[in-house]
Amino acid sequence: MLAIPVVVFLGAFFLYPILMMIVKSVTDVPADGRIWTNFAWFFSDDTNMRIYWNTLLTGGRVTVFCILVAYPMAYAMICAKGVWKLAILGVVLLPFWTSAVVRNFAWVVILQDRGVLNYLLALVGIAPVGLLGTSTAVTIGMTQVLLPFAVLPMYTTMQKIDQNLMRAALMLGARPVVAFATVFLPLSLTGVFAGAILVFVLTLGFYVTPAILGSVREAMLPQIIFRQVTDLLAWGRASAMSVVLLVTTIAILAIGAMLTRKLRDRIGTK
Repeated sequence: MLAIPVVVFLGAFFLYPILMMIVKSVTDVPADGRIWTNFAWFFSDDTNMRIYWNTLLTGGRVTVFCILVAYPMAYAMICAKGVWKLAILGVVLLPFWTSAVVRNFAWVVILQDRGVLNYLLALVGIAPVGLLGTSTAVTIGMTQVLLPFAVLPMYTTMQKIDQNLMRAALMLGARPVVAFATVFLPLSLTGVFAGAILVFVLTLGFYVTPAILGSVREAMLPQIIFRQVTDLLAWGRASAMSVVLLVTTIAILAIGAMLTRKLRDRIGTK
């Protein structure tokens, strides 16, 4: 009985809109078209496919950078004590306390041609760089926004690792680097996988950051879906693109869950 309100809420505001989107993707077609007309248009258009692959590529770049930055931060949280642990946690959670629009416009101030970054480069005699409107700016902005979603799963996994295993490796003669690489790192990989999957899936639906920091040539699929609806009123094509993005997300989640399960079985963790 307690689950009924939740089920009704999800059905009305989540499942029903998705169902309507799927229906529109196959029914909102030209008079002489078939049910797969919108999908045929999407997959046969070179621009659409370039944007689709650019979306996946951007997600991959952001995921890699998030993992590279998040792992040392999560490990520092494990090693830190008292006030230092709270300070690192505050830095990790800081993006949640600020509006996404504010954060992205802050990056505009930093990365624009006459912004903070080029001012600092000029002080040390380095030529200015034009980052705003490029994939680099989008990657930087999305990495900063999504970093907590990579840090927290890693921290949760690392916290469960028995530190006596590292001490045993050191007592048996392993150097700290070897003990970390052979004991701690493998046991923390489930958290790495979880954070990577979460970040990658979230990047696929990002709209604000690419719209503010990117350009038309660096557009991602959510921007094109938005334009199909607002500018062209092409609900069928927008729905077909959304279905493709939804199927891609579900496939990535399924593959990630399978790989995570196999990794857990291999290292013997729950």
